[in-house]
Amino acid sequence: MKETIHSMLRRCVGWDYTRPCIYMITLTLAERHTQALGSVVVDTIGDNGIPTSAHCELTDLGRAVETCWASIPTFYPQVQIIGNQVMPDHFHGILWVKEPLGCHLGHVIKGFKLGSNKASRSLRPDVLSPNGGLFAEGFQDTILFRNGQLEKMVCYMKANPLRLAVKRAVPELFTVVRDLKVPAMVSPETGLRILHFTAIGNRSLLQKPMVQVQCSRQHLAYRRVPKPGGGVKIARDANGEPIIEATSREYEELRDTLLTAAHHGAVLISPCISDGERQIAREALKAGLPLVTMQNKGFAKLQKPRGRFFDACAEGCLLMLAPAAWPYTPGEKRMTRDDALAMNRLCQWLAGEGAADIDYKGCTPVNIDQLAFTAAKRVTD
Repeated sequence: MKETIHSMLRRCVGWDYTRPCIYMITLTLAERHTQALGSVVVDTIGDNGIPTSAHCELTDLGRAVETCWASIPTFYPQVQIIGNQVMPDHFHGILWVKEPLGCHLGHVIKGFKLGSNKASRSLRPDVLSPNGGLFAEGFQDTILFRNGQLEKMVCYMKANPLRLAVKRAVPELFTVVRDLKVPAMVSPETGLRILHFTAIGNRSLLQKPMVQVQCSRQHLAYRRVPKPGGGVKIARDANGEPIIEATSREYEELRDTLLTAAHHGAVLISPCISDGERQIAREALKAGLPLVTMQNKGFAKLQKPRGRFFDACAEGCLLMLAPAAWPYTPGEKRMTRDDALAMNRLCQWLAGEGAADIDYKGCTPVNIDQLAFTAAKRVTD
């Protein structure tokens, strides 16, 4: 099966890119292997041998790219530069469109890229693409929609050198494994079967006793709000945490039981489908407890966890799984009932004695097993 290639040309549907707003822009070098913009230098290392601070030492070209970014307001006075982070093979920058633009934001980024191309022709013509571009086609944008998000954007941007240093220190915890073979006792009748996943994180967690997280949607619900372009999304507070709309005693008892088991050595395994399952996973990560998650699509070739997921991977507390037959797709993938049935069954098989008792209403065990086997079959690229 041909791998789906992520496109950085996708924009937020329904969003007016001429309107005032704050954006974080990400661009990658056309020739990423050249690491032409700089090199990451570790400043301090913790007692566990993992870097605790690092910076990117820029090349002449990296400094020229930074200068091009800072000069954007010269050509577009409606734009204010908030900051940037040059990395060896990519670039992050945050800008504030303070007044309506007379053009799409893409034209602003195009001007920045043209200036960077000119600098590269002078300093490093060897790293230009056949089309004469320093950066790959398109760009990725993150739009500031809520209070408190800017601080997180800046922190994420500035922490890039440290994250890269950590990945290099423990690469096995951040490498996407395309065909992770996991033996599981499916049933006394079926016996041991080999399940296939794509994975990121600490694979040794699969060797420990596991307890499955399964929480009904009626026991906890996040608040939903409309999102630009239609549909709804989870409302978050200034710290980016989901806002809980309703909860129940049943949820609190389940959460306490599961977290207690994790504190006593069990690994939680969760499909993270319902809001309650996601919330328990979040609380486990906050407490530094071991967690295995399941998602309904694969991982991009260069994908890396973000935020506390990154920290949990670095600490060896997290393993992220996706059934091997479900390829990576850019953006959100709608969760179907078949997806949910397969993910819950796979979590049951992996958890073994720690599996949750699930009422698969309206579905026979044979049908559910077939969905799970189909999802976790080996796929040849």
